[in-house]
Amino acid sequence: MRLQSSIHDRLVIRIGISLALVMLVLFIAIMTSQKEAIIGKHRIIATTMVQTAIIPINDALYLSETDSDDFLQSFLNNFVQEYSDMVKYAVILDQNAQVIAHSDISQIKLEYTDIYSLSALEAIEPVFHIFKNDHAEWIMEISAPLGLITLSHGAVRLGLDAQPLIRELRRSTLIIMGLFVGALLFVVVLVLQISFSVTSKLRHTVQAMDTFDFQTAEPLALPEADDEIGLLNERFTSLQNRLIKARSSMEATNQNLIQTEKLAAMGRMAAGVAHEINNPLLGLKNCLHLLHIDPENQADHIRLLRDGLDRIEVIVSRLLEGARKKTGTIKDYDFNMSVRDVLNLVGHRLSKEKVITQVHLGEAVPAVYNNKSGFEEALLNICMNALDAIGSVGTIKLTTEVRGKHVAVIVGDSGPGIANEERAKMFEPFVTSKEVGKGTGLGLYVSREIIGAMGGEISYATSSLGGAEFTIELPIRIDSDEGIE
Repeated sequence: MRLQSSIHDRLVIRIGISLALVMLVLFIAIMTSQKEAIIGKHRIIATTMVQTAIIPINDALYLSETDSDDFLQSFLNNFVQEYSDMVKYAVILDQNAQVIAHSDISQIKLEYTDIYSLSALEAIEPVFHIFKNDHAEWIMEISAPLGLITLSHGAVRLGLDAQPLIRELRRSTLIIMGLFVGALLFVVVLVLQISFSVTSKLRHTVQAMDTFDFQTAEPLALPEADDEIGLLNERFTSLQNRLIKARSSMEATNQNLIQTEKLAAMGRMAAGVAHEINNPLLGLKNCLHLLHIDPENQADHIRLLRDGLDRIEVIVSRLLEGARKKTGTIKDYDFNMSVRDVLNLVGHRLSKEKVITQVHLGEAVPAVYNNKSGFEEALLNICMNALDAIGSVGTIKLTTEVRGKHVAVIVGDSGPGIANEERAKMFEPFVTSKEVGKGTGLGLYVSREIIGAMGGEISYATSSLGGAEFTIELPIRIDSDEGIE
């Protein structure tokens, strides 16, 4: 059977996705925390740097009666030169946002009204932000207000190179992503192993279910475990034992049913057998009378007596063989002759009930290696059912033919046939359309069981005579040497 959705796939997908989502959340949280830590470290460095610059600037502004522009510009140039590897630009603004010192002297006396300058003038503490300049370079800017206590003199803006920060963030991101991918691969492998461990045990149990044959004497051994799969194996082993016991009980019941039907069939045959015995008995009486009145022809009369007794012995032997519960014998026999023997057994009913018999025995039908008594019993059951269905006047047609490696006998009658609603269950036990007391409902069931055990089959169709038509098809040679009861 092809699985539309396996437990293995569902375990891998669901557990894998769940763990991946958890790890993704952790990755985002770690990345955010790491980013904040790295930016915080660089913010501290930038804050320290701007505070280093503010102290001498505040001193110069506080001690001078007027702004010392030359001092501020000189200090700013020296500061930028000292930290040239880090500082991109430096700006000193007065309280009106006008540039009083700049690392680029062309900017002096300009008024800055951009958001960064205005926020620097309004802030009471250092302000830190990262942005891209006009040259698409990442700039890390720190700004701080100038002044002592309540006296405000403007603000300082330092533009620092943000590349070290960007490189550190990228390096940290790559490391964390590598750890995330490695952990994800580890989780996938772990889930695959766990899923395979679970599903392999289930597949072993499924294979045992597929190979189990409850006709065998011993159940299949399954591995023991302390988990739910072990419990499943334990229950399946218990189920195997119950099935084996049920099979044995069913076989015993089936054989009893077959024997019951055989005895019922023998009872129906009793009248015919009595009729067959009556004829040779009359002949024996006639021979005894002739011996009395004609002793000179004693040898002829004794031969006739012996023939009559032999015929009675054959008839009685057939009856006993049919009633005896024993295994049939596999042997070669003439298929057409067996069909004629069964007709002879029901000959008294054919003549008594005025039933016309149409017999067409195929000339090329070979000898059959199979269970002769089983075949004759099944054919007798079908013929007796045909006679019961016809009643007093009608026709039975028997035809034998070869079908590849099989031989077949077709029995058709002119009776009412089998209704459509009854055909689906006509081979079930105790199903009969006869009146109460006139049938056990086991004839067709037993016949199908016997023919099935011989490697053949029984099928139903509507006869050309208008009634039922049953076909018994058997292999010309059966490979098994076992008989049937």
